[in-house]
Amino acid sequence: MTIASIKEALSKDNPDAYIYDDLDEAIIGLVHKDNGSILAYSFTACIGIFMERDSMSLEDALDYFYFNVAGLILGENQPMIVDDSILFLGEDNVSINDSS
Repeated sequence: MTIASIKEALSKDNPDAYIYDDLDEAIIGLVHKDNGSILAYSFTACIGIFMERDSMSLEDALDYFYFNVAGLILGENQPMIVDDSILFLGEDNVSINDSS
């Protein structure tokens, strides 16, 4: 599925679903819920976009993400963020979201 086809399916199933601005490259699919579908975004792709496109450090990208993306309260149509950082860090490493 392409990003365009994912967004098209979303608009048919749940036209009220929220789409984050300028993060299309981080879309990884749809999450189907009882009240309609929502978008799923890759955590690592979001961070990568902020680092590459906006020339942010990892720390700045994380701060921006948690305040401006994950920190938004958009209700039942809010996209889901999938923490896929373990795929890039490996099993023996700690996720950047792990506070331990």
